Parts: sequence; structure tokens; C-alpha cells
Amino acid sequence: MPKKIDPEERKMHIFEAACRVIYQHGFEKTTLREIAREAGLSLSSVQHFFPKQKAIYMYAMDVILDKYRARMKRASRVGENGYENAVQQIKQIVHASTEEERMENDIWVKFSMMAVMNADYMEKKDKLREINVEYAESVLDMLQMEGYIKDSSRLQEQTNSLIVFLHGLVFESVIYRTLYDETVVEREIRGYLAKICAEKK
Repeated sequence: MPKKIDPEERKMHIFEAACRVIYQHGFEKTTLREIAREAGLSLSSVQHFFPKQKAIYMYAMDVILDKYRARMKRASRVGENGYENAVQQIKQIVHASTEEERMENDIWVKFSMMAVMNADYMEKKDKLREINVEYAESVLDMLQMEGYIKDSSRLQEQTNSLIVFLHGLVFESVIYRTLYDETVVEREIRGYLAKICAEKK
């Protein structure tokens, strides 16, 4: 009797293969056939779950977004003050400490660039923006609650500024990986936060 295939396990297996192909070759050179080869599956097996490349990309970004949320939660340190938590949460997103996280950041950057140029991914691009805003607001709210941000009237402006800073630092650390080790990334984050945070008395 043939072994029953768990659909979610198979989809995750295909997702992981797709990530490796995208990471190595970019979206432009990624095909369903290449993904199937990397996954060790037939093309028809991949198409059973993902008839079109767009379906894999959409699924991949949903999984990566979930992984980002998990990374943010892991970065929050019980007992640390809001400022140190903000540093660690931002660093967790920017600095990839494992090959898997480096792949996630790399694909995030590539997808963001593709989404700008392809109307098919407009909805996903808008979702990425919503999550970025939600994340930036949570960091700034934490800083404000503990008295590091005094002027609440500028929170919207600071939210946009943090998103721009975050995107820029992720992009730089992906493109110029050797220039941005953990120490450099943390220094950049502390420098940025020092500009927007008041010194607590």
C-alpha cells in the first residue's frame, strides 16, 4: 500500500526547494521545472499543489512572513527594558544569524523588488507594507510606553522613518553581506534609535 502523502508536508518540501532555487538563481531564472528538480519530484507532482509559479511565490511569501513574525517574538527578551528590546527585535530582522534566515532576507528583498514591477503581486506587496507598519508601530509603541519617545504627535512620521531605515539596512546587509556583521548592524540600529529616543531621567 503506497505511503499516504501529507499535503502540508509536501507543500513545505516544495517551498523549501523553491527558496533554494530563488536564493541561488533569482526569480527570473526560477521555473517550476527547476523547483521540481531541486525537490526531487516530477513536474506534475509540483503542479498538483502549485499549478503556476505565482502560486508558489504567494505561498512562499506567506510562509516567510510567518517566519518573520516568529523571529520578532523570539527577539523579545523578558526583563529587558524597551530600548534594549527594540534593539534586539530590529537586529533579529536585519542580521541573519543562520543560513535559513539569510535566505529569507534575500528572498524578501528579491520579492519586494519584483512586486514593484509586477501588478500580479500588488496585493502581496500591500500586505507586506501592512506588516511592516504593524511591526514598526509595535516597536515605537514599546519605546513610547517606557518613556523613550516623548512626542507622540510624530509617531506616524517615525513609523515611516523606521520602515525606511529597516528596509535600507536589510537591503544593504543582503547585497553587501561581508560589510554588515552583527556588530556593525547593532551599531547602526543603536545610532538610529539614539536619534529618535530621548534619554530617560
